[in-house]
Amino acid sequence: MRTFFRIVGKIFAAILGILFVISAILALFFFNLDRRAFSADTYQQVFANDGFYNRLPTVLAEALATSSSGQSGFPLVIHGLTAQNWEAFLRAVLPQEVLKVMGDQALASIFAYVNDQNDTAQLSLAPLKASLSSESGVQAVYTLLNSQPDCTFSQIAEMTLSILQQQQQQIQFCKPSDELKSLVTPVIQFQLQTTATLLPDQITIASVDNNPGQTDPRQRLKVVRLVLRLSPILPLGLLLMITLLAVRSLKSWLIWWGVPFTVTGGVAAMMGFSGAPVARVILQEILVNNMPTYLPVIMLDYASELSAAMVRQLLEPVVRQGLVLTFLGLAMILFAVLHSRRQALITK
Repeated sequence: MRTFFRIVGKIFAAILGILFVISAILALFFFNLDRRAFSADTYQQVFANDGFYNRLPTVLAEALATSSSGQSGFPLVIHGLTAQNWEAFLRAVLPQEVLKVMGDQALASIFAYVNDQNDTAQLSLAPLKASLSSESGVQAVYTLLNSQPDCTFSQIAEMTLSILQQQQQQIQFCKPSDELKSLVTPVIQFQLQTTATLLPDQITIASVDNNPGQTDPRQRLKVVRLVLRLSPILPLGLLLMITLLAVRSLKSWLIWWGVPFTVTGGVAAMMGFSGAPVARVILQEILVNNMPTYLPVIMLDYASELSAAMVRQLLEPVVRQGLVLTFLGLAMILFAVLHSRRQALITK
């Protein structure tokens, strides 16, 4: 009878071992998803590694070129710019280090909001205002004008009259002469400084006040994250049940733990190495279809590219942890074999 119960116990332990492998693999992904997916540091690394900051002026330029209201606060000499002109201007007035500062601050604010640390997510315009008020703002305007053909006499007259009278009309662009620059520069400086003064210090990207009367979606996110954090409890419980059902000696403990560890770690590591394409598609769908509309559109415009990079960031710890589990499991199995041989020699 005792033999029968031992056999039944081992059968149930084997079934629990299979369930352990499945739940442990899922727990590895879920636990790391909670640690990585809701951290601004993850996305800062993604943006830096994939040249995202360097492409921000292109996206902003396209938005400004197609929006007349977006240009109203800038000096008259840069009204009516094409997307290419806007990109040149933004790259001149917002160097890479400034773009990175603005992007990192926005990401930190967004994830402080998502993690329920603040009730609003804001984008600081202080770096932009500082750049507009500096010499780089004036040089940015001249970068645009210098890329045009030399001004004709009629264009010089039109530009001078328009700037001096501040007429609200589109100006034909041309490269001003050195004599005209002495007249244009103070006006550009004044208008850029005025623009910097009128711009707010920060703008709100997301806020709980945007959807009055509706349930805060972050409350549902809290429940999801709690499930992700508690996911390791199930495989640990299964491992404890395996121990109670099947472990009767040091050798059996090493085998019943070593085999599941090896299988779990090996499968997790292989999935981490090869699972990026499938995970990218899934994450892309989540970003495009489920990301709240009040988050920056720029994160949606590059959803396909960013999702692939984000998956790489999320899977890196899964690969490392899988390899650690694999080596630990193999070590336990090897130790069990050596222990068995040692016991056999002692018996002889």
